[in-house]
Amino acid sequence: MSLLWRTFSKKINVWSVGALFGSLLLLAPFIAVFAGILQDNAEWSHIAQTVLPQYLINTVILISGVSLLSLIFAVPTAWLVANFQFPLRNLLNWALVLPLAVPTFAAAFVYYDLLDWLIPLLLFIREYAGLEASLLAESILRYGVLIVLLSSVLYPYVFISLRTAFSRDQRVYSEAAQMLCRSPREIFWGISLPLARPMLVGGLSLVIMEVINDYGAVNFFGVPTLTEGIFRTWFGLEDRSSGLLLAIIMLIMVYQLLAFEFWLRKRRRFTEGSQANSPKQLLTLSKWAGRYATLLCTIPLLVGFIFPVFRFIYWASLSATLYQPSEFFTQALTSSSLALGASISICLMALFLAYNMELHKSKSIQKLIRVSTLGYAVPSVVTGVGVIVLFGAIDQMDAWCRYSLPFILSGSLLAIGFAYVVRFFSVAYQPLHASMQSVCKSFNEVSSLLGRNKWDGLRLIYWPLLKVHLLACAALVFIDITKELPLTLILRPSGFETLATYAYGFAKEGYIYDCALPALLIIGLGVVGLFFINKWIEESFT
Repeated sequence: MSLLWRTFSKKINVWSVGALFGSLLLLAPFIAVFAGILQDNAEWSHIAQTVLPQYLINTVILISGVSLLSLIFAVPTAWLVANFQFPLRNLLNWALVLPLAVPTFAAAFVYYDLLDWLIPLLLFIREYAGLEASLLAESILRYGVLIVLLSSVLYPYVFISLRTAFSRDQRVYSEAAQMLCRSPREIFWGISLPLARPMLVGGLSLVIMEVINDYGAVNFFGVPTLTEGIFRTWFGLEDRSSGLLLAIIMLIMVYQLLAFEFWLRKRRRFTEGSQANSPKQLLTLSKWAGRYATLLCTIPLLVGFIFPVFRFIYWASLSATLYQPSEFFTQALTSSSLALGASISICLMALFLAYNMELHKSKSIQKLIRVSTLGYAVPSVVTGVGVIVLFGAIDQMDAWCRYSLPFILSGSLLAIGFAYVVRFFSVAYQPLHASMQSVCKSFNEVSSLLGRNKWDGLRLIYWPLLKVHLLACAALVFIDITKELPLTLILRPSGFETLATYAYGFAKEGYIYDCALPALLIIGLGVVGLFFINKWIEESFT
C-alpha cells in the first residue's frame, strides 16, 4: 500500500483518484468477507468434518460433467461453422449462441419433468434390484439431467471463443496446411485445436465459473453445492460463520482457477501475420456430409434453446388467463429498468477505468485496476454476502461514530445496484479495454500534440469510436443482469421482484405453468441483446 500511495502522491488528479476509488469500491465486498471471518472466529474443522466434503464433491462432479459435455457441444460445431459451407450454416452460425439467452434456472424448470418420465424405470429397478439400487439410479439420473441442461445453455461460451479462433486467428496456418495437402482432420488435430487452446481454456473457464455460481438449477434439482450450501447455512440455518467460511473457500477455488488459466495462456502465445484478420475461405462439404453437419449443429441448439422455448410457449398457453396484466407489466418494467440503469452505470465506469489504464503507465495503478475486474469470476452468492457484511457495517456506524446515515443501505435497491456493478463490471470492462487498445492505440499522443486535455480525448476521440462497442457491452450486461437470480434473492428488499425471482418463485411453489411467461420474456430480451452482440462480433471480423 505504501508503494501504491507514493505512486499516487506523485501525481494526484481526478484520474488517479478516480482509479483508486473505483478499484477499491469494486473490491470492498470481498475485503468485507475476509474481515467478517476475522471477527467471527469460526472454526474450520467443524466445516471440514460436516458439510464441506459433500459440497466439494458435488461441485467437482458438476464441473467435470458440464465441462466435458460443453466441449462435446462446442468444439465440433465451432469447427464446422468456421471452416465449411453446408445447409443452414449462416443461420446456425448465429443461432448456436441463442442458448445463452436461457437462464439455467429456467432450463431446470423444463428438464425437471424428464425425471417424472423416468419414474417407471425407477420403479422397475426398485422391484427387481432393491431400494438402494433404485435410489442410486435416481441420483445418477438427477445428476445426469442436471449436467445436460447446464451444458446445453453454457456451451456457447466455449463456442464463441473457438469460433473466433477457428475463423480468423488461424488463417495463415490453415491455408499453409492445405497447400501441403493435409486433410481437414489432420489440420484440426495438428494445427487448429492446439492453436485454439488459449481460447478454449478461456471459454471453458467461463463455463466452470457459471457452474460454480449457479443456484437456481442445483436448488431445484436438490443437488447441494458450495453455492447452495452458503444459501442454506447463511439464510436457512442463520449460521453466519459457516456461511463466511464457505464463501472464503469459494473465493480460494475461483482464484486458483484464474491463476491456472493465466498460467496456461502465458505458456501458449502465438503471433500471426497481417493476413490473420482477413476472412477465411470456406470449404464446401458434399451433400451427405453437409446434412450430417447441419444435424450435428442442430442438436445442441435443440437441447439448449428450441425445446425449452417451445415448452414455455405451451405452458404459457395453458395459463395465459391466470396472469394479472398490470402485475406482470410492473414486474417486467421493474426488472428492465433496474437492469438498464445498472448496465449504463457499469459501462460508464468501465469506460472510465479502461481509459485510466491507457493514461497511466504505473504498474501499481494498472495492477489495482486489473484486480478490481475479477468480480465476474466470483460467484454471485459470495458477492451478495460481501455486500451484506459491508453495508451492514456501514448501517451500524452510529454504534461507534457520532455520525449516522439518514437511511438504511442493507436491503435497499442501492445494495442490489451496487452488487450488480461489482459482479458484472468485468463483462463490460474487458471488451472495452481490448477495443480501446486495438481501435484507439495511439490517439492519446495525437490528442496531446494538438493541445487537448484528457477529458477532450475521452469526449472527442474515444467516445465516438467506442459508441458501438459500448452498446454491445451494455446489451451483454443487460442480458446477464436480467438472468441473475442468486444475487437478487439475497439482496432484494421485501416485496421486490424481478422477472427472474418472479419466475423462480412460481416454480418453487409448484406453479410450474405460471413461470412460463416471465421466463419467455427473459429469453426474449436475451435474444434481442444477443442479436446486437452478434452483429458487433461480425463487424469486428471485417
